[in-house]
Amino acid sequence: MAITTEQLTYEQYMAEGEINKRYEIIDGVRIFMTNPTIGHQQTQGNIYTSLRLWNQASRAGIVVQAPCDILIRRSPLRTRQPDVLVVSNERFGDRDLDDPAPLDPAPELVVEILSPSETRRTLDNKLADYVRVGVQECWVVNRTTRTVELLLLTQNSAESVVVYGVGETIQSIAFPGLTLAVAEVFAR
Repeated sequence: MAITTEQLTYEQYMAEGEINKRYEIIDGVRIFMTNPTIGHQQTQGNIYTSLRLWNQASRAGIVVQAPCDILIRRSPLRTRQPDVLVVSNERFGDRDLDDPAPLDPAPELVVEILSPSETRRTLDNKLADYVRVGVQECWVVNRTTRTVELLLLTQNSAESVVVYGVGETIQSIAFPGLTLAVAEVFAR
């Protein structure tokens, strides 16, 4: 990860042009993420494609893959970019799809694919931010163990509900009609 030292305000951030790199802004400091591996991108693509197919049938909301900012706080500026997110039509409202502002309110479901450099502390910090803004559910995808952990996010914590393995099917809590076979997540 590369860290810039300039502290951005929300206004400066919104005045910038498009930046085609993945980053998060933590307390005004932009932290660029390392490029994901091909395996990471393939897993992300599998999840995104499956969720898009589900959404085409259900019309439940909007499915987006990174990079897409979620606003955690305006001052000091804090954003997160999950690998994939699903936001309901109710939360998305009549927002313009070309609006460059970060998502606010937050999506109901986020997906985080663990990277080899990811630490428990890094993940816990992301989860705390998601809890803070009202994300309801997080899928933590572990490519090493080929598992998907479903976390229920409440006002105070992130609680592990179940860890799904290959041969099992993920059942969303935030979107009851959403299921995804773990084998599809890790398909080559």
